[in-house]
Amino acid sequence: MSESAAPADADQPDAEGRLRVALTGDVDIYAAEALKAQLLDQLQRALVLELDLAEVSLIDTAGMQILVLLKRTAERDGRVLKLSQHSATAAEAIHFLGLAPFFGDPLPIQPQWT
Repeated sequence: MSESAAPADADQPDAEGRLRVALTGDVDIYAAEALKAQLLDQLQRALVLELDLAEVSLIDTAGMQILVLLKRTAERDGRVLKLSQHSATAAEAIHFLGLAPFFGDPLPIQPQWT
């Protein structure tokens, strides 16, 4: 069984209100409740929350729902959510679900998509 996702301990936002958080492991139903609370808290502390997805090994629909919730909450509150450094797994899930335009962040092209 893989380890559930956990945001790396994030520092306070920088002087411009940006906060970068690295997600690691599985972003799935088993991690969803705790992860949702932690990420919503971090979003409220920053003007721009950047989620580094490089170490995401699995993301299911519960994990995607959290990302969608964060994006909608950010837009509603005049904040920005950015996704960066997508792992192949995260990029494929976003691509497969047709959510790339919704998030607006560039995805790395995967060979199986061409």
